Amino acid sequence: MASAVTYIPHYTRADYLNWEGDWELWDGIPVSMSPSPNFFHQSIGANLLVQFSNQLNLAPCDKRCQAVYELDWQVADSTIVRPDLMVVCERPENQWIEEPPAMIVEILSPSTREKDLVSKRELYAANGVTFYLIVDPENKSVVLLQLDEEGTYREVSPDQPFTIHSNCSLQISQEELFG
Repeated sequence: MASAVTYIPHYTRADYLNWEGDWELWDGIPVSMSPSPNFFHQSIGANLLVQFSNQLNLAPCDKRCQAVYELDWQVADSTIVRPDLMVVCERPENQWIEEPPAMIVEILSPSTREKDLVSKRELYAANGVTFYLIVDPENKSVVLLQLDEEGTYREVSPDQPFTIHSNCSLQISQEELFG
């Protein structure tokens, strides 16, 4: 008896733009977004957005660098993700980011923990995201990863200032973050 051929559809940005609801597109496969994050997740995201925005506005760095919240990044025609927060230093030509951001932040939640720690980490490293900040509200911890020359993330201290672009340095106040 012959086995049945399994059909797996492959979607692109053109399909993605017509979908209703919240989705990401991973290598042509639609991934449903989780329901709205809880209060603590959103509060941490807002705290980080304010911290980074204030630092970028006051710093003597390239004023193109901005912190943005829940914006699509089109990695490829068949891969679109929506990180919790990004720092971008290139103005997008369209409504979404097409170049790798300088930094991506993912705030862990029970429904996204595995994707954020494994799949998205690999995706971000493979596509040249220099800094990846993982925030764990449950443990009140942050892990800051920096992409090395071999394309592998290495943990660096989140308590020290780090340079994301030209003269743009950021520092994370964990006290304010989890306050």
